[in-house]
Amino acid sequence: MNKYITLLLCYFLLIGLQAQDNLYFDLQQCIEYAEKNNLTLQGAAMDISTSEIQLRQAKMQMTPSVSATIGQNFAYSHGNNSGASLSGNYGVNAGLTLFNGLTIRNSIKQSKLQLTQAELLLEQSKNQVRINLIRSYLSILMNQEMLTYQQTVLKSSRSQLQQGEQQYKVGQILESDYLLLQSQYYADSVNIENTRIAIDNDYVTLRNILALSPNQSLTIVTPDSVRLAQAMALPDFEEVIKKTMDYLPELKIKNNNLEIADYDIKIAKGGYYPSLSLSTGIGTGYNAFYGQQQKGISNNLLDNLNENLGLNLSIPIYKQGTVRNNVNIKKLQYDQAKLALEQMEKDVRQEVEIHYLDVKKAYNDYYLTEMQKNAYYANYLAYNQKFQYGTITAVDLLQQQTNYLHILNTYMQNKYNFLLQKKVLDVYTGEKIEL
Repeated sequence: MNKYITLLLCYFLLIGLQAQDNLYFDLQQCIEYAEKNNLTLQGAAMDISTSEIQLRQAKMQMTPSVSATIGQNFAYSHGNNSGASLSGNYGVNAGLTLFNGLTIRNSIKQSKLQLTQAELLLEQSKNQVRINLIRSYLSILMNQEMLTYQQTVLKSSRSQLQQGEQQYKVGQILESDYLLLQSQYYADSVNIENTRIAIDNDYVTLRNILALSPNQSLTIVTPDSVRLAQAMALPDFEEVIKKTMDYLPELKIKNNNLEIADYDIKIAKGGYYPSLSLSTGIGTGYNAFYGQQQKGISNNLLDNLNENLGLNLSIPIYKQGTVRNNVNIKKLQYDQAKLALEQMEKDVRQEVEIHYLDVKKAYNDYYLTEMQKNAYYANYLAYNQKFQYGTITAVDLLQQQTNYLHILNTYMQNKYNFLLQKKVLDVYTGEKIEL
């Protein structure tokens, strides 16, 4: 009985593991998974851990340093007073920097900024991963939607071919018309196959971004029409600019660089000031001699016990201009960081403004081709009906089908290009990425 229970448990466990390997993700779930598992982002997260260690090390400079010394010596002398001697020295010493021009405190503050910098660089990397992921995700959606249209067209082409075959057998159409219908049916079949290959390629790219293992299958969830329509809404331009300037990691990185450069100046100026340190220690030792005339003469460790406490003041007088030149260099680097921030602010505003205009243009192209797609499809259906009644040739019908497929392809590209541009705008403004 226990054997059967064990087998059942193993079976259900296996089923659970298999279900876990079948991933069904919408866009938001893809992004959340990538942020945890993408290898590039994992490397950036390690940089944060490194900065955290460096910050802890900077803070440790505020604590005393403690060291122990142990010395043991053996000597042998020759001559009238020959013999062996043993000696030992033992001590514990501590030192604490009381003042060094606030260099330690400024280094701690700078290390905090460097930790923030690592976090901002991680967010910047996340944005790039998000954009790449959105591009692959939307490409899959586009090709899947295209596949649905193509399958409808293929069904219609199959009916046309079957009807054309009957008409050709009874002499109602020429052989050339029948061959054209065959050719079109084959072309529509190839289009479907090529679209499926494109979907597979997009899945390969998406799986790589998500860092999925080979035994994990992935299926993306198609958003419903309501959520898709909501994603098409255009935000106000001034609102986009404000959110971008408040959020974009690239701007914060430049501003952070400016603050780090300011602390570089403060640390360099620390070289102008005296440094004061406190030192203390305790030590002892012994010395024992074993010879022919004196045997076992030694002294006790407690007899040699000694303590010390001292203050050490170091006053810089002349360092060959090293401190002054270093300060001047750090000031120049600060000015460069300030110029870089100002240039970045101008570049970001220009880039966002251009991108916003591109989004508006993409929307106009999408809206126009949607109307054209509906019109060409209605025209194609009308010509298909005329062909069934024998009032037009296969050439006329296939010309309308070609026109429809061309505008359909343009419509799909415009629709998903607009969605891509809109979602990239969401990334710039720090909005939640979802469909």
